[in-house]
Amino acid sequence: MSSFVCGYIEPILNENKLSNLSDYIKNSQLGIEKISKDWLINYPDYLIPNDNIFTFLIGDVPGYPNSTYLTSYDEYAPNIDIGFPPDPKERLDILINTLIDMIKITHASKMVVSINECDQIETIKKIKFAEMRDVIHADFAKYQAPPDTLYEIICE
Repeated sequence: MSSFVCGYIEPILNENKLSNLSDYIKNSQLGIEKISKDWLINYPDYLIPNDNIFTFLIGDVPGYPNSTYLTSYDEYAPNIDIGFPPDPKERLDILINTLIDMIKITHASKMVVSINECDQIETIKKIKFAEMRDVIHADFAKYQAPPDTLYEIICE
């Protein structure tokens, strides 16, 4: 199955913040791409951003839109080379750290991000920035898979 991580950052980014984020994306080992809001499949209307908002997708590697390994909750054998740690919690931390970095670099007031399989959104959670790591880890532990959840992360 295909796993996806996509979302957006508010408010609209000025040139300096956009430049800093672009530099971060260029240096990332992950596939962070700017996308159209049309990629935000199954988002409720009230969480669809306007056209000027930075909308993104995060894949396992540059040029690959799926986050298959990042969001898999399977423990891989240590001798298998997947480009990530074999421990699912460590891989999830890589993803969460990336989201946190993007928030900090842009001084975002809000990030909305979905983590799901096959574009499904079963749950919407409004959470605070300070609790995002714990909430996302708890959801993965509960479902043992991408939680099919849309997180509205309030950063102020």
